[in-house]
Amino acid sequence: MKRPLLWVAVAGVATTVFLITRKTKAAPVLPTTPPPQTYGESTRVALAVPAGWRRATNADVAALPELGAQANALRSTPGFTSMAYGTLAPFVASNGVTYATWVEQHYHKPGGAAKPWGLHHGVTLLVSA
Repeated sequence: MKRPLLWVAVAGVATTVFLITRKTKAAPVLPTTPPPQTYGESTRVALAVPAGWRRATNADVAALPELGAQANALRSTPGFTSMAYGTLAPFVASNGVTYATWVEQHYHKPGGAAKPWGLHHGVTLLVSA
């Protein structure tokens, strides 16, 4: 007769310990601010600069404001984010040098000053070599 009573007592203690430990587990802490939203591209697309071209330097772009204007014009074209990576559009600048806008994937660190964040369509300026 003592054994069934002992099993009931052990089962009761085990159930109590289970319920107490279950109640005392800390609830997961949710972030107070949502994570930064990225542009949405998740696959990295690497392109080699086309033969006969080189990337324009910051000095090149600073010397001719029309280069930045060409890049901005392409970026604001409807359907720009659907353009194929590698699309090249040559033009001759006012200094007589041939430049090109080149659709290339860019990346900006989420949370940083430059937007859009993450992988996204961008315009790279190239100079004819």
